[in-house]
Amino acid sequence: RLLELMVLEYAHPKRDTQDILQPLVAALFLLVAREYEAHVDSEASRSLIEEILHYINTHLERVSLKQLGADLAYHPNYISTLLRQETGQSFSEIVLEQRMERAVALLKGTDLSIEMIAPMLGYSNTSNFYKAFKSYFKQSPRVYLETRQKELVK
Repeated sequence: RLLELMVLEYAHPKRDTQDILQPLVAALFLLVAREYEAHVDSEASRSLIEEILHYINTHLERVSLKQLGADLAYHPNYISTLLRQETGQSFSEIVLEQRMERAVALLKGTDLSIEMIAPMLGYSNTSNFYKAFKSYFKQSPRVYLETRQKELVK
């Protein structure tokens, strides 16, 4: 609408055209600046989210919200809120999901035992790993793998 007013005023100049166009041009520049700022903020937020997710993925065996905040120079509460806003998941949910994805990849793609895999994913003992796996997938690692292998055969 603002642009239309400017075009009409410019197309049909009158004595006070310059007085009318100057504030309209200023308003247009302000609107463009706001849009640009929103776009830049959005990209900065997106790249921070990508950086946070990458950090989590590369530090799964010992990741904590406190250490993540310290390493990226952001307050843990800010990171937690940002994760929830941008992904819809909490820090803990993201860590669990990435650990379970990696667990499945290691169980399927290697001959490593659960005793070796558990500490690689940040679990202090196999019991905690079993509990987390069973809670996440609703079945034990062995049953999960057997089920997937049967599905592949079909």
